[in-house]
Amino acid sequence: MPHVSVEEYGGVVADVLDALGLGSVIAVGHSLGGAIAIALASQQAGRVRGLVLLASCVKLPEVDGWGERFLAYLPGPLRKLLFFAMAKRLLFAPSAPSGAVAVGMRELRACRPETILKDVHAAKAMDLTGPATRLDVPTLILVGSQDRLTTPALAQHLRELIRGALLRIHEDAGHMLLLEVPAWVNGEVLDFVGSITALAEARSARAGEGQHRGPLVRRLLDWVRRIARRRAS
Repeated sequence: MPHVSVEEYGGVVADVLDALGLGSVIAVGHSLGGAIAIALASQQAGRVRGLVLLASCVKLPEVDGWGERFLAYLPGPLRKLLFFAMAKRLLFAPSAPSGAVAVGMRELRACRPETILKDVHAAKAMDLTGPATRLDVPTLILVGSQDRLTTPALAQHLRELIRGALLRIHEDAGHMLLLEVPAWVNGEVLDFVGSITALAEARSARAGEGQHRGPLVRRLLDWVRRIARRRAS
């Protein structure tokens, strides 16, 4: 089975942006998707004007792979059962809502085994330390205090690598932030996007351009925030 790198995934995303005819974007990625967003930003200088990295890191710490070796000797059905049990414990905080866990595990079981294996290999092989240090775009990093996969310590290291990055930690959340604490994620992302938009508006105003767009963008962001608050309540 051929392996795929995070950098190659970033190239695929760039091709999709070209196909859609999109210009500059704010790239948002969770877990491996966050690493892909970093790769995209490093490959497409000037195209990514903001990054939101959820439960992400530049490099996973090396660990003893005894668990994988142990699973390889088990019968197929038992190996599958133990794999998903381990994944559940690794991905979710103990206090995660049962509905969120059910959705997450259902989606994981729906993935093709070869897709999971390719992503695991890409995650283990990646080292985006260099590209991260060269980034110069507004960046928001979100992590759960109970994340066992991309721990708060890895998120802190990521914040130190990316110049000016902001780090937000949610107490008692695990790796699956989008499922465990969606209202918090939505609020943080909207505030961050709003700050980037406000900065862009200020620059445009100083240059005498785009004054008519400011009120429309603000109204759109206010509308999205209201929808997010209603869903959260």
